[in-house]
Amino acid sequence: MAGRRARSPSLWAGLALALALTASCSGTPAPPPTPTPLSIEVDGVAHQVAPGTTLGSLLNELHLRPAAGRLLSVTGEVLTRRAFPGSVELNGVEAARGTRLAAGDMVSVVDGKDQTEGTRKQAQAVNGFHPLDPQRTLRTYPVREVRLVGRVSDSVLSIDYRPIGKPKVPREVALTFDDGPWPNQTRKVLSILKHHRVRATFFMIGENVAKWPAIAQDVRRAGMTIGNHTWDHPQDPGLDSLTDHRIQTELTETTQSLRNVDVKPFLFRPPGGVYDDRVVQEARREGLRVVLWSIDTQDWRSGRTAKEITHAVLSRVQPGSIVLMHDGGGNRKATIKALPAIIKGIRKKGLKLVAIPR
Repeated sequence: MAGRRARSPSLWAGLALALALTASCSGTPAPPPTPTPLSIEVDGVAHQVAPGTTLGSLLNELHLRPAAGRLLSVTGEVLTRRAFPGSVELNGVEAARGTRLAAGDMVSVVDGKDQTEGTRKQAQAVNGFHPLDPQRTLRTYPVREVRLVGRVSDSVLSIDYRPIGKPKVPREVALTFDDGPWPNQTRKVLSILKHHRVRATFFMIGENVAKWPAIAQDVRRAGMTIGNHTWDHPQDPGLDSLTDHRIQTELTETTQSLRNVDVKPFLFRPPGGVYDDRVVQEARREGLRVVLWSIDTQDWRSGRTAKEITHAVLSRVQPGSIVLMHDGGGNRKATIKALPAIIKGIRKKGLKLVAIPR
């Protein structure tokens, strides 16, 4: 336009400076730039943390604390609760809590592990002669008792009896009958034994005792020895494939069933003769000795005749034999028929028939 002067560049610069000064005096400074967070991993989970964050402050913020491991006795009791402290690892190695974290760091919280105390052996000779455990014959031995105990607790983990000399071999034979009590059959076996004045050993199944307690009481009253043969005869799988708790239950419930008919068992026979060290040790904790056999009549086989059963015994019997037969678990007519001839044949050999002694 005519008559209006154009502003010079210096004037524009002055105006800009004035505006800047006005802004600075207004009390609203420009915000500082926001720092970029660091990306790290904690136990495999991604986290964002501010630069300068220390390992200790991270653990506090996330409430992370490694659990301590316990010291356990050989039988599982807690001896010391916080015996083995855990650790915090930064990139695979232990680090101080004041260590500053960097992008890409990996933090791991490692709990302390439970550990079982060590063991030591205690060995001592036992006076007299004793059956082995597990027992397969009536032979008795001088033995050494070997205990494996906890180094801290002295709790007993296992007990073994090891022969240390020549055995005594009695001129005796033990007849044993498994899987009873059983209706009709057990009382027929009992009648034959009483007629021939023979004491024998019956290994009874707990649930059968619960079903037919009167039959079990008849066996007790006749002066026979009664042993534990598990609650329900687990055989497929056998005891050695069961859990510790199930093994314990099989024994304790059967012992209680027997106690209900005034029997205090001290013998235990695993079904099928199947056992492992857990079974033996659990039996010992229950005050039971494991008893197997040296002669199996196989009278449980279908079609087995009385003649075959008799021959199986008399062809192999010798001083100290333990004979396996059955009064329950199936049809035992052949066993009952064979029994008188077995008794007579054993006595002809000059051998005495006994119940398995304590």
